[in-house]
Amino acid sequence: MNLPTLIILLALVAVVAFVIRVMINDKKNGKTCGGCGGNCSGCGGSCHSHSKTGGR
Repeated sequence: MNLPTLIILLALVAVVAFVIRVMINDKKNGKTCGGCGGNCSGCGGSCHSHSKTGGR
């Protein structure tokens, strides 16, 4: 493996690790909504079904 390939590989690993860290922190802080991505118009209400149905 040559040096430019190694540098690109390390940069990609760093970016992926940063993205995963941000996603985990957002999940811990409640900034995500199960999978709807925060787009309330396209969510379908599944994210908020527990509060609407009385804690089911």
